[in-house]
Amino acid sequence: MPERTDRLRSPGEYREVYHRVYREPPYHEDAAAADGFAAQLTEHAALPGFSVTTVHADGALAGFAYGVRRDRGWWHPRAASPPPRDLPGPLFYVYELAVVRELRGLGHGRALLDLLLADRSEPLAVLAASTGAPAHTLYRRWGWAEVGRLTGPPDGVDLLAHPLPRDPTGTSRAVTVHKTCHPNEEGPHA
Repeated sequence: MPERTDRLRSPGEYREVYHRVYREPPYHEDAAAADGFAAQLTEHAALPGFSVTTVHADGALAGFAYGVRRDRGWWHPRAASPPPRDLPGPLFYVYELAVVRELRGLGHGRALLDLLLADRSEPLAVLAASTGAPAHTLYRRWGWAEVGRLTGPPDGVDLLAHPLPRDPTGTSRAVTVHKTCHPNEEGPHA
């Protein structure tokens, strides 16, 4: 059963899970990348609006998702194009979702993400996903829509957005996410 907190405990455990997940294809990240992740995680944990969800197996961290609230006007620094004009703000940026191989396919990833996004006050969540990763297909099946792309390396990373349906008071929101058109793709037909 996933748990949510706004405090980071045992950053080394997150680094280990990150390294186990992201050294696999299609990522092939090394120990230095895992060290960079751990440093970034520690920085993000100090920001307002930080939240993390975790799942444990046999007493050890086996998966996590985390994100940070970003103010209106923030957009991924590696985005290939400006944010969509109708992007509401602020937004909640999901930096990572990682589940060790032994626990994949059991619903832990979806449960971690759902709990992370539950009761958020932002109208929209955004994340980056490699088009070559199985997670990209899952995000699209779960209703995430492409709103941009990142410049490489690595190449083939989409920015995906998902409206968060309710604010903490339970009020429904009307947020529309529009697909970004890229060169050599057809846009919407008029």
